[in-house]
Amino acid sequence: MPHNVRCRHCNKLLARASSFDFIEVKCPRCKTLNIITSPSAIEHPTYTRNHACGEQTTHSTR
Repeated sequence: MPHNVRCRHCNKLLARASSFDFIEVKCPRCKTLNIITSPSAIEHPTYTRNHACGEQTTHSTR
């Protein structure tokens, strides 16, 4: 079953992936670099980096 991969900053749909361990994708709308681990990797955080501001945010996958 495909999962929607959305930007953590602006919520734009970036991809639909059926299986992945790790995805790194830059949002074309807000330029945020989204680093996303698979939904089954519960213990690993995901990171987003906003290149416009240079800030990095940690998101828990729990």
